[in-house]
Amino acid sequence: MQEGRIVEIIISELDLFVIDIVRELRGRAKPYVSQVELSQRMGFADGFVGKVENFNSNARYNIRKLNLVARALSLESPKKLQPDKTLPNDLVSLKLRVNRKKNDTVEFDDNNQVIKNYEILEKRVLTEDEVKLHNNRRAKKS
Repeated sequence: MQEGRIVEIIISELDLFVIDIVRELRGRAKPYVSQVELSQRMGFADGFVGKVENFNSNARYNIRKLNLVARALSLESPKKLQPDKTLPNDLVSLKLRVNRKKNDTVEFDDNNQVIKNYEILEKRVLTEDEVKLHNNRRAKKS
C-alpha cells in the first residue's frame, strides 16, 4: 500500500483490535454489511461505524455497543469481538498510512485474510507516565 494519507494517533491496542475484527466480520457477512447498515442495525446514526473506523475520529466501541454489534451481526456473544488473550500493551502511538478509498469496503487476499485499510508505519508503546498524562488530558476535556 503506497497510496493514502499519513495519520498519527494514540489508541489502545484493544480498540484497534475491535475495530479490525468488526470490520472483518462486516466483510465476511453474507450478504456484506456496510458501515451504514451496521450503524442502522445498531440503532445509531448512519455515520457511526464510519466514524469508529476513521482514525481521525475519537469515536470508539464500548461494552454496550459491542453487544449491539454482536446482535446486529447475529453473533452468539460479544466475546467473538474480543481477543482470546490479554493484549500486551495499553495505549500505543501509531503512524499509519490510511487508504481512504477502502474505508467502507472490506476485501480479502488469496489466503482469505482481510486486507486492512491501513498500514502501520511506526508503533510505539506509551510509557506509564505518558498514559497517565493522556488519561488526565482526556478527563479534563469531559
